[in-house]
Parts: sequence; C-alpha cells; structure tokens
Amino acid sequence: MGLILCYKNRGISKDITIQDVNGIAITPGVHDKLRITIGREGQTAELTFTSDSPTADGSSITKGATNRLRLDAADLDFDPGVYCLTIDYYDNADAQEWKIVEKQTFVLESEN
Repeated sequence: MGLILCYKNRGISKDITIQDVNGIAITPGVHDKLRITIGREGQTAELTFTSDSPTADGSSITKGATNRLRLDAADLDFDPGVYCLTIDYYDNADAQEWKIVEKQTFVLESEN
C-alpha cells in the first residue's frame, strides 16, 4: 500500500506499477482494463473511471508496463480528507471479472 497526496483543484500525474500476488509486475493486455475508484468504504465514490473511459474533465489511467494515472484538477473538487484509491484489474483472459490489485491511501489536502 502506498500514499498519494493531492491538493484540492490541482491536477497530478503518477506512474503506478501493479503486481500479482507474487510481486511480479502485471502489464495489462489490449483487451484488459484498469479501473480507478477514490472513496470511502460504505459511501458513494468521489471519483471512478476506467482505462477505456476517462472522465469528462480528463482524469485517466493509461495502461502499459508503467500505468500513468492522471487526475485532473476539476475532478479533485470534493471535500479534503483521507480516502482509499483502489485499482481494479479486468483480465480479459482470466474469468473476465474485476479484481482488486492495489489499494493506496489517498489524501486530498485543501487548496490553502
């Protein structure tokens, strides 16, 4: 588990390597997908998008050996605090279901 620190209404880009249970890096294939969810357990997510469907404001996750997470400033317009950023992996060749591959602590600080 890692930590992602952001500031309200300021964008950020971060490279993320996802790994299997043995610590081996996973490179998503052409038909595989990644999903990013930022929220708190038991509450409606603040932000959700997939590698094939970025947000209207441009937040996205680009698949590859290193996966580039881009969070647009306009998408970070929610209450500051501590959240969970979850990365789900849709492996088209393996049962075609979403699997949680990473959870990171996501801290959104106020603009000031």
